[in-house]
Amino acid sequence: MAVAGSMTRFRRTYEQYWHTRLSAESLDQYGSPSPNEILESVAAVLKKGGRILDVGCGNGAIAEITTNRFDQLHGCDFSETALQEASQRGAAVVCADLNAEFLPYRDGSFDCVTCLEVIEHVFDPLRLLRELHRILKDHGQLVLTTPNIRYFRNILTLVWQGRFPHTTTDTFVWGGGHLHYFTRKDVRSLLHEAEFDRCQFVVNVEQFERSWKRRLVAKMAGMDAFGEWICGGITVSAHKR
Repeated sequence: MAVAGSMTRFRRTYEQYWHTRLSAESLDQYGSPSPNEILESVAAVLKKGGRILDVGCGNGAIAEITTNRFDQLHGCDFSETALQEASQRGAAVVCADLNAEFLPYRDGSFDCVTCLEVIEHVFDPLRLLRELHRILKDHGQLVLTTPNIRYFRNILTLVWQGRFPHTTTDTFVWGGGHLHYFTRKDVRSLLHEAEFDRCQFVVNVEQFERSWKRRLVAKMAGMDAFGEWICGGITVSAHKR
């Protein structure tokens, strides 16, 4: 009963978050006029295929980069409020608890699965990754993003300010609801345990067209070091074995 009550409160909190966010977006108050660097990095590595599933799809923003790449866009999320918006953007949606034992899809259902800014929110990231592996077709692609706790600003916040860094601007609950924190090495290890291979980390190159400082740092440090220390987020592509 306690668990059921906690889930009810969580759902209510999450629904209120999406109601507030979507209402503000409609008034042009929530969204930033700057480019969505997460979607830019995903677009750089996302392949084409028949069916794609966005796990934790929110309001279906990924439709912006999947329309001309996939025949069908599917999405699942815990918020019915967000899913209504995702449906209007053309996604076939399912309301699902990402902490449940199984996702509501058959084995080998999708050519591609995306999981953007999600694994830091779930109780057991490895269990979720194993589910994503199950519902992918053989050799199917997973594209995943999550905040980078090794980002130099996060380290400075911890070392010099003595405060644990917040890796999101969301404030609807403490820390934006983040339960876990990852480096590239953490992500690679989890993907390996979940039986993914061909793990490729991605740096959004479009950022260099907007910032000469980033171009200079990337040139001096190299792309691997830039991704490890200068990128606030991790983007990775992997495939089902």
